[in-house]
Amino acid sequence: MGLFTYFLFKTVLTVKQRPFYRAMMNAAKDPKRIQEEVLKRIVHTNRDTEFGSKHQFENVDSVEHYRKQVPVHDFELLRPYIEQQQNTGADVLTAEPVVHYNRTSGTTGTPKDVPITQTGVAETRQLSQLGAFALIQQTSIFTGKVFAIGGAAVEDYTSNGTPIGSASGLIYRQQSRFVRTRYVIPPETFDVQDSELRYVVMAIYGLHEQKVSTMATANPSTFVRLLEVINNNIDDILSHIEQGSLPDCQISLPTLKPNPARAEQLRNLISKSQKLIYKDIWPKVKGVVVWSGGSCRFAVSKLRKLLPSRTQIMELGYNASEVRGTINVDINKNLCLPSLQHVYYEFVTVDDWENDQQNFVGLHELQEDTFYYIFITTSSGLYRYNINDVVRVTGEIHATPTIEFVRKGRGVTNITGEKLTESQVMEGMERLCSELTIDPDFFVLLADELESSYLLCIELNTEHDPIVLTLTFDNILQQLNIEYESKRKSERLGPMRYHRLPNGAGYAYRSYLISAGQRDSQFKYQHLQYLRTTSLQLDSSSTTR
Repeated sequence: MGLFTYFLFKTVLTVKQRPFYRAMMNAAKDPKRIQEEVLKRIVHTNRDTEFGSKHQFENVDSVEHYRKQVPVHDFELLRPYIEQQQNTGADVLTAEPVVHYNRTSGTTGTPKDVPITQTGVAETRQLSQLGAFALIQQTSIFTGKVFAIGGAAVEDYTSNGTPIGSASGLIYRQQSRFVRTRYVIPPETFDVQDSELRYVVMAIYGLHEQKVSTMATANPSTFVRLLEVINNNIDDILSHIEQGSLPDCQISLPTLKPNPARAEQLRNLISKSQKLIYKDIWPKVKGVVVWSGGSCRFAVSKLRKLLPSRTQIMELGYNASEVRGTINVDINKNLCLPSLQHVYYEFVTVDDWENDQQNFVGLHELQEDTFYYIFITTSSGLYRYNINDVVRVTGEIHATPTIEFVRKGRGVTNITGEKLTESQVMEGMERLCSELTIDPDFFVLLADELESSYLLCIELNTEHDPIVLTLTFDNILQQLNIEYESKRKSERLGPMRYHRLPNGAGYAYRSYLISAGQRDSQFKYQHLQYLRTTSLQLDSSSTTR
């Protein structure tokens, strides 16, 4: 990629996005007023929908009134409205038609299809371009090619033909032809059904191109996994690069030019070090844009060792299927500004929410270095939506607090995007007990971020085969959670491990927690936790793989 093309790209992006960026920064000077305007616009636009009529949107004239009229919703409470609009096309949640559904895992076994209107698509595209503008103003990471990994734009269709897929794939596909020339991986690649084959194809396109200056994806574990695939399939990958060919993927993909010189260069590198790392593959990569907070920090630490020493890892920002939540406007301090012109935000401190105290505050009322549950209202029909995420206030841009993702909320674990819920684990254990005819006294499933796998800790009075038990439970969870299944098949999540608890472990754990301050009459086990935060005592000699 020549410097002329880079400067042209930078100039076009700057001309288009600078006015919007300035407007965003001006909005940050008065978040209270801007947020009230956003809420008023969303409520007014959707006042005649079924949801709006039920909750008397036409009478909502203040934030306080909105909170009084509309209760907090999770996806399962909104699902009947979403499915009714999906099946009938009626104005149930939004007056504007839904043009896309972002599919992600749900708290039950049924996937969540998050509705997106054309306004929502336009907002996501705008925010993505603003994010790119913020990066190009602060760095030179776009001087070369961009190796970016997204999802499939279309995985399925509703009965009336509305596409279902991923938000990242949708935006990737809708880029202009000029912008696409800067990207290494064609968007069609993400439509390859077989996970392992998809990684191989991405590797062929990626290794074919030497002048990569930017790597980007949501979860850094994707890049760690990709490198494993590269080294496990290196002979086939280099053969395809040499010949300019691709494996049979059952779909049409853009062709490659034969590049025997690049294949030979990579073979020489392998002969010296046996395995490739990104420092060898793309020695001039300047920046990696990924999630770096929460459980991703462990994958980031692994990825850091594989990169050139001068490569900067940059926070992507708070981003989910439901919302593009923030833009990183200061990459050195990782100050991520909420999308306050498009999304209405509410927050409750972690202590209040987990003690059933719904003391909501607005964006302008947040306190620095405080942890909050976040709730969103969007133009695509999510109203006071509990996304079950915990964020922390990291600083301030003008008068608007900046936030970072910390973790999923109580009852959800997330190592590499699987978003496993406690309800899924409980249902899975019920199925496991039925299938294997076991009756455990106590169990807990621990998310081990360092090992990128789950550890099943179980107290049983009968003899059993640990391998059969963990394999069966793992398969059941894959049936209950499509994201868990995807991460297991792509090996971003390792095999489940087993830890046998001694007799009386569950009771001892309960006694310990009550003595530490939990109320006996309200005590509940948490059957899904993180290994790094659990107070359950484990004997390492009782853990098997």
